[in-house]
Amino acid sequence: MDGAIFDGRAVIGSIVHRTNGFVYRCRNDRDYSMLLMEGAVAELTGYPASGFLEAPQRSYSGLCHPDDCDSVYLAVDTALEKQENWTVDYRLVRPDGSTRWVHEIGGGVFDGAGALEFLEGIVLDHEARRNEDTERGKRTELIAGHCRTLVQETKPVLRVLRELRILAINARIEAARAGRAGAGFAVVAGEVGRIADETAARASRVADLTEELQSLLRAND
Repeated sequence: MDGAIFDGRAVIGSIVHRTNGFVYRCRNDRDYSMLLMEGAVAELTGYPASGFLEAPQRSYSGLCHPDDCDSVYLAVDTALEKQENWTVDYRLVRPDGSTRWVHEIGGGVFDGAGALEFLEGIVLDHEARRNEDTERGKRTELIAGHCRTLVQETKPVLRVLRELRILAINARIEAARAGRAGAGFAVVAGEVGRIADETAARASRVADLTEELQSLLRAND
């Protein structure tokens, strides 16, 4: 019992497995040749851990999606130069051709003289989070599209209201020239002008709010 409690490797593997991830230690070569893998290796990669640890070793870097490999190498190399940790998201290509997004946090293991010995880190399932981000991005773009449409639709309304206001002013002028005969028309013209002014103010406010919303959406991208 005590041995199971203090078997650090088993404890770490068990805990990480619960997070749907795995810990690793590997060489700093092109294949990231694995020396240790504990946790949900098969669940994420589609291959058992033994395939990466026993000869002939499967290349872990060979599972990285071609579009993501350069960003992974860059993140690792940059962090190693500074002797810092790296954080990077990338896709693993599984045996059936499907992909799985993962989030990796890792760092180099250096000896007392500062020479690099190993790489180690943790790889976590990131598929659900990436899907959420993608859906959020689609919703944001949809809202932004509606905002652009509102702005475009509001502009001609404002033009019509400006023209209506000018017509109301001209009508009042003509009514004044007509004297008593144009008194009733002057009242109507005044009311049309008032409605045009009020509607224009509201339409302008809608346009301002829509543009402000667009700015906020762009800032959150």
